[in-house]
Amino acid sequence: MRKIHIALFASIIFIIGLNVSQSQEFLPKPELFTLDVLNFYSSEGTRSRVDVYVDIPLKNMEFKKSKTNPKTYIAKFNLNIEVTDKTGNTIYSNNSKEEVTTLETGQEYLSQNSQILTRNMFLPPGDYFVEVSVYEPSSKNKTEKKREVKVEDYSSAPLSISDVMIVSRLSDNAGKKIITPDVERNVAAIDTFYLFYYVYKNNDDEKLEISCKIFSPEKKEVYNTSQTLDITNGIAFQNQVIMPVPTNDFEFGKYSVEITAASNNYKYTTTTDFENISRDFPLPMKDIDVLVDQLQYIAKSDEIDHIRDAKTDGEKVKRFLDLWKKKDPTPDTRRNEVMQEYYRRVKAANQLFGNVYSQGWKTDMGMVYIIFGPPNNVERHPYDMDSKPYEIWEYYQDNKTFTFVDNTGFGDYRLISPIWDTFRFERN
Repeated sequence: MRKIHIALFASIIFIIGLNVSQSQEFLPKPELFTLDVLNFYSSEGTRSRVDVYVDIPLKNMEFKKSKTNPKTYIAKFNLNIEVTDKTGNTIYSNNSKEEVTTLETGQEYLSQNSQILTRNMFLPPGDYFVEVSVYEPSSKNKTEKKREVKVEDYSSAPLSISDVMIVSRLSDNAGKKIITPDVERNVAAIDTFYLFYYVYKNNDDEKLEISCKIFSPEKKEVYNTSQTLDITNGIAFQNQVIMPVPTNDFEFGKYSVEITAASNNYKYTTTTDFENISRDFPLPMKDIDVLVDQLQYIAKSDEIDHIRDAKTDGEKVKRFLDLWKKKDPTPDTRRNEVMQEYYRRVKAANQLFGNVYSQGWKTDMGMVYIIFGPPNNVERHPYDMDSKPYEIWEYYQDNKTFTFVDNTGFGDYRLISPIWDTFRFERN
């Protein structure tokens, strides 16, 4: 096992590196959308309403200046939605040309904003697959996602609960509630989120109580609340419920939600989940030991040891986040540019350079990629006579060249010499 300890690392290298012309083949395609699919009651007989939410992060789109309004930037894409049943029959299909616009193109603004597209369909009870794809012609980038959805018959059950929406923001406009879905179901950047759902009461009972429990990744109950619906004038069939949930005490990880509705003679329970995970990390916080290992290209050995020596995982996470706060070049903003770029490169290295021997971030190519970013130029020599396969990477701004040789023939490219001027090299 190789251990690499940084002697000196200038954080600015990540920021400067973004402005250099880079070999595009080493830039993984970003995901163009996140997806959520929710099932609600409809008045169309036994059919239920299925809502498809497609959230388009602005930072991943390619914007061009509008020809009609020079102050506006437009990103165009194709949206395709297809629903099939268990036998593969197409139940619903829709292909449309869409666009998102913005007046601002600054990285801070694009990173914090997105546009949500919603499609509604009405389906009979049953099990379905919802397949969604977004294709951006200008970048030739395409993202596809698939969800399995069970459509319920809410009209006949004596008591039932719709699917649960995670709401990131709740506002009021002339007495009308405006909700913003958290399509990604990740509440890491939200102080208080909301659980939005309907309870359908189709019986004569005169009492209806609702309870909600939230469980941590370790299955420990961390939050609970309950309420009794007002029965002064009777209880309607369709009852909207919006429950606020503060996130202050939630650690990073994936949480499960259990919601129960109970009348005098009936009881119904549904479950859902959400995540509290920094979008900047390639892994959830339950994999904190791996995230700490991945620090070796930017942190000193004593900094890493300080995190590893923590007595609990909670303390380990705190020390880990404290280290990144110290490296934040813009502490007055929500973004930590160095951390975001570092883990973007870790994720890319895993996608690009993994082999039969090691994960991508642990390889020599992954190491160089994480430290210096994508190379400006690559020379490949896979079939030269009388030599092993090798590659030469050039970094113009840093005036550096790295040569990798595949001695095994299995894609395990190794540096022909260590990078002594960047870090100390130790092998066990």
